[in-house]
Amino acid sequence: MMTEAEKETYMLRATLPGFKRKVSRSLEIIREALAIEGIKWSASVSFGKDSLVMLDLLSQVMDEIPVYFMDSDYKLPEIYETIELSQERYKINISRAYFADRRPIQEVWEKFGIPGINRTTNMQNKALKVLKKDVSDKWAKEHGYNGIFWGIRKQESAQRKWMVTSFGVTFENKQGFYRCAPIAYWDAKDVWAYIVSRNLDYPKLYDYQKYQTRDWIRNTGWATTDGAERGRIIWLREFYPNYYDELRWMLPKIDAYV
Repeated sequence: MMTEAEKETYMLRATLPGFKRKVSRSLEIIREALAIEGIKWSASVSFGKDSLVMLDLLSQVMDEIPVYFMDSDYKLPEIYETIELSQERYKINISRAYFADRRPIQEVWEKFGIPGINRTTNMQNKALKVLKKDVSDKWAKEHGYNGIFWGIRKQESAQRKWMVTSFGVTFENKQGFYRCAPIAYWDAKDVWAYIVSRNLDYPKLYDYQKYQTRDWIRNTGWATTDGAERGRIIWLREFYPNYYDELRWMLPKIDAYV
């Protein structure tokens, strides 16, 4: 649970002129994207902290928000609780696709390597394309969308920093598909300041701060080793022991990370 001291800190941050400018600029980015002719927009929402902020920003500009959610058989339960709360709060139509088209995770590991253990950068890029991007693009094409809002931030990784720096917050790819990242220049503390000041529901997994801080806890499923070198596995063992046991049964070598 978020402490009163944390809430007060984030509320104070939300009063700062710099924070208010970021919010205003993000709303402006969304309006500019919606003004591009011939583009039918949807929103990719994982219901983690960043995409929840993006969803709330979109709700201030769009009457109805078509939401794309990549589900899996390995999501943590708090995500589904947050989905239900978000559906009550916003006018959203949620379409679901499934990570890796629901192939067994062991099959994914065998083909693309194990994240954080033996998956190379090249394998990771290929995995993201085949398991996520291609699935997302297929959904967009089938539903007539050629633009998508997503909640990425350049602070998250070197790859995302490079992408935002190289292409900007709104860009068109070679296939004529648009992407827009309204909170690309926010940092994690901005995200939490917005969540607290707007009283947004969020997955309580972010409150489990032993071994990791809420700024860096990732909204990933339990059947992953992504972030193993940063304490993700020991965090899973601490707060989700049953899921940890299932992952350990599937992949005994994770013992090396606890």
